[in-house]
Amino acid sequence: MDVKKAAKIVLGTAAAAGVSYGVWWLNWYHKYCKLKPYTLANIKGTELEGTDIKLIAHRGYRAVAPENSLPAYEEAGKAGFWGAECDVYMTRDGVWIVHHDPFTHRVMDKDRFVELCTYDELLEQNFKQGHNLEKYPNLKVCTLEDFFKTCKKYNMHAVIELKHKGNQKHYDKIIELQKKYDVEADYIAFDFVDLVSMRKLTDADLYYLVYDIKDSQIKKALTLENCGISYDGDDKRNHANNCEMIRKCHEAGLKTATWAVDDVETIKMLYNAGTKYITTNAVTYE
Repeated sequence: MDVKKAAKIVLGTAAAAGVSYGVWWLNWYHKYCKLKPYTLANIKGTELEGTDIKLIAHRGYRAVAPENSLPAYEEAGKAGFWGAECDVYMTRDGVWIVHHDPFTHRVMDKDRFVELCTYDELLEQNFKQGHNLEKYPNLKVCTLEDFFKTCKKYNMHAVIELKHKGNQKHYDKIIELQKKYDVEADYIAFDFVDLVSMRKLTDADLYYLVYDIKDSQIKKALTLENCGISYDGDDKRNHANNCEMIRKCHEAGLKTATWAVDDVETIKMLYNAGTKYITTNAVTYE
């Protein structure tokens, strides 16, 4: 086979693979864009009432207000959540803001990459999606500073997901805000290097985000002082494995947390397995 023909075959195969991946990604993304319905629930009257369980509002109380918005954190505070979780990026002009995706299209009315915008440019956008959005006309992006203010107001523990490892050199600004408002905070990340960078600045609890717990991830978490593991509690296929791995984490001296758990029975199971930090969209204490 000559070189040109071989090159054509390779390029054709790569192109086909790229198209297939692109179609898969678009299907996944449009499914993800749909607003998920939630059933509000609480642990009052269950075996969990009165325990040391810590309920954390995932992206705020997003079942009753748009995710990662100031109203979502206000509602979390009013509902009595122990903690509130947010996702953070830094704008082009150095403002830390609260937003889940690297681009704005899913929840805002324009399509922009967050970190390529200035804060004022982001303020030109309004939320276009979220539960009870009609109650919050012209709703704008929330700053990390306003998030900390709200946590302080309602005595909520702040749980902050670090979203872009390229911003490590600016983590000191996050710590400055946390200290300014005197809020207890944990920091979480999928990229372990983010946690390594944050550990140099604070002795706060850190959590390594994983989908299902593996021995290799336990070993990695053990290399950082006061670093636990937070796993996907929404994927029921992982529950049997994770319950066993929760035990391994605790035997190794690691704390565990879980995220996106929205039914009380699953929360019971994971709590009884040893996880007391539960991030949820829809379950409250009362």
